[in-house]
Amino acid sequence: MGLVSFFNDFSNEMIVSVFPAFFSSVLKSGAASLGLIEGVADGLSNITKIFSGRLSDKLQKRKLLALLGYVLSVATRPFYLVSSAAAHVFGIRVIDRIGKGIREAPRDALLSLSTTEESVGRSFGFHRAMDSMGAILGPLVAFLILETFPGAFNRVFLTAFFVGILALFSFAFIREIQAARHKGATVKLKLKAQTKTFKRFLIIIFILSLANLPIALLLLRTQDIGLEVSFIPLFYLFFNVSYTLFSVHAGRMADRVGDKPVILGGYLLIALGYLLMIYDHTLSALAFGFMILGIGSAFTDSVQRSFAARLTSPEERGNAYGLLNAAIGCGALISGVVGGLLWQNFGAAAALSLSLGLILVALIAFGLMGGARTR
Repeated sequence: MGLVSFFNDFSNEMIVSVFPAFFSSVLKSGAASLGLIEGVADGLSNITKIFSGRLSDKLQKRKLLALLGYVLSVATRPFYLVSSAAAHVFGIRVIDRIGKGIREAPRDALLSLSTTEESVGRSFGFHRAMDSMGAILGPLVAFLILETFPGAFNRVFLTAFFVGILALFSFAFIREIQAARHKGATVKLKLKAQTKTFKRFLIIIFILSLANLPIALLLLRTQDIGLEVSFIPLFYLFFNVSYTLFSVHAGRMADRVGDKPVILGGYLLIALGYLLMIYDHTLSALAFGFMILGIGSAFTDSVQRSFAARLTSPEERGNAYGLLNAAIGCGALISGVVGGLLWQNFGAAAALSLSLGLILVALIAFGLMGGARTR
């Protein structure tokens, strides 16, 4: 499974790293189109996760569902070669991200069921390391292609497709694993069953997701300072390297000092990254900004999920994660659309300033929120 994720992330991150340059130089589209596409795609991906996890438990066909998700994503990549308008990319990207939403829950279930209880952490850690390695190599290879063949986006897309095919071949070595069937599994999301504290946390996460601008949109900032197209993927590389290095330590830090300080610190780092992008337009500041964003995202992504677990009872945890994915998905959708429109019509500073304001409001509310499960 580690090889599958390595090749798939390698393939996907090659494409994401060149999106801003591809939109502006080939499709002749701006931030509004890019934000709309990434917002809708990320939103639908998170919402799809709600249903795929329950469906995989009900059907006991985890390998089939995970494979379907990977096939959907990989199959979209050759279509970038014939895309000549943002509308074409919209359809491609939405199908790609729905594939991601379909595969993640059954993939994680396969991982957890394929090892002993004592080795689950090690198994997920190895998988995450392989995933991160692909996320680092993808932008690096995209940079090398564009540096060697200026403007050759088709070479990037074609290479990404063939790397994705390797992910599908790797899947042949994975076997289906049966687990206890949960009768009456449902995809209903029951907000009433959750605690008051968790409901407040959902609202805060929704606001923070509104503030979290798509990475492809943020990469447009590199063009504002006149950076050559071939170097844009390197800034995504900076983000992924810092994310990888610090995601390993985020969980350990949360165990030592608690989830809340780590989440607060993570979003404050994201706010600092946005501040740098607004006020300092030098190349070094922008590179540092992307590294800070990577660290902040590493602190928040996994730890906010473990914090959610502490606010819910074990019997309501599946439903709680469904609600959490729904909140993140809806926030991501609105963030991309509104952020892209603001970026295009009023400038990057307007979009980034709104995000900063939302982060500060949400963090004040989060700081005042309790951590116990109260009805």
